Amino acid sequence: MRKIGIIGLGHVGRLLAHDLVIANKTDQLVLIDRDDALAVGLKTDLENAQTALNTRTKIILQDYAALRNVDILITTFGNSSLLKKEQMAELIQNGEAVREIAPLVKQSGFDGIVLNISDPNEAITAYLQQQLALPTEQVIGIGTTIDTARMRQSVAKTAELSSQNVSGFVYGQHNGDKVFAWSTVTVNGQKLDESINGHHLDQNQLRINADLDNWYTFKGLGYSASAIVAWTLKIISAILGDGELSVSVAIYQPQYSGYVSFPTLLNRNGQGHPLLFKLYSVEAAAVKTAVGAIQQQLTVLQQGGKIND
Repeated sequence: MRKIGIIGLGHVGRLLAHDLVIANKTDQLVLIDRDDALAVGLKTDLENAQTALNTRTKIILQDYAALRNVDILITTFGNSSLLKKEQMAELIQNGEAVREIAPLVKQSGFDGIVLNISDPNEAITAYLQQQLALPTEQVIGIGTTIDTARMRQSVAKTAELSSQNVSGFVYGQHNGDKVFAWSTVTVNGQKLDESINGHHLDQNQLRINADLDNWYTFKGLGYSASAIVAWTLKIISAILGDGELSVSVAIYQPQYSGYVSFPTLLNRNGQGHPLLFKLYSVEAAAVKTAVGAIQQQLTVLQQGGKIND
């Protein structure tokens, strides 16, 4: 039996719950939010939708005890409107949310996989792992998965090809010290310093185009949800299935003694083997810088302080 839990029913949590139910991707779905009325309203709406589709997902509300035998727990709490003030504005609020939910999750006896969507993703993922006291391979964050997808799309558009023809990863820190690892990027097996489909690909412009996708989404909607949910569903399928998925997610990397977005294989156990590409020296140094920034944020959370204290 497939059982998934979601804590936090904002834009991402609601859309994810909708897609899981509509596509019949889980047998039981546990929904938890601070707002009881919101949770009840979402449950009612989803159950009404099931009558049209004849799906049979059992929806359980506001019950931490029901997390005991959940396969994957997805944390999606946060307030994206805070990002209009500063890039890491959600750090303190989401740190408080972790301290609130962690004792309740632990009390339930939960021992599954945690997939964190909340930002700043790498620091909150690391803090969740510490507060839940779960093995690091069981606690991952979505990290730079979307940044990687945007980078590949930018390359594909410029080369006038499908993004399926592009491989490569963005490392580091989502919404922070992102590291566009051009050394890992290939288009149909060709490196970017070669002529691709008759085009010369300028790395600086590729990065600008990728970042513009994020800017347009946030400016127009005020949040990002569809891409996050689509990739979250792919990650869920990899964990619940028998295959492996290579993505750049927030994982504990022993090489850096901390969490950072790093390409890895995901499977039924959560984090599988990291993909160890030989980075350019400037890229490797930039990843270390990102790790340092993430550690500073984690220290703030551990001390329960404020960013500027």
